[in-house]
Amino acid sequence: MREVEDLLRDLIRSAGLDWLLDELDEAIATGVAEEKLLQRRRGASTEEYEALAVDDVGTDIFHRSLKRGASVVVTTRPMNARERTELHLDALRRLFLELPEIEAETLKIVSAESDPHRAPVRSVRFVPDEELTGRRDQTHDVAARLPEDTRAHLQNLFREAREEISR
Repeated sequence: MREVEDLLRDLIRSAGLDWLLDELDEAIATGVAEEKLLQRRRGASTEEYEALAVDDVGTDIFHRSLKRGASVVVTTRPMNARERTELHLDALRRLFLELPEIEAETLKIVSAESDPHRAPVRSVRFVPDEELTGRRDQTHDVAARLPEDTRAHLQNLFREAREEISR
């Protein structure tokens, strides 16, 4: 998985999408949020606590634990290699397949609300929030529209890659 992740990073870098790598690195550094059930360890003579993954305990145990004073806390854990690779693939899929769809829908809305005294809107530019300073230029124009057969082919490739990673 690490080799696949490195290949994806090299592909992103070679396409001049360093800003995307910045975003991915930030998500990786943040980690994966997990809910834990923090409860006093049974039979412990001191104040010992254990944290159980909420997903690993049944509904009955979860509710009983809450009644006995347990708390639900959110922790983070590092992403594993599979999760990092999936994150990279998902980012590329969104960039190449979803972003053009968002642009097309936005242009439809803007065209429907157009003012005859204004020039028509022909493209959408995606820029970062103003609060995000010190980052690489993240402006992204979605000018190159992919033909429908190419989009379908890409969608299948992303799906197949995702299935392969999940194995």
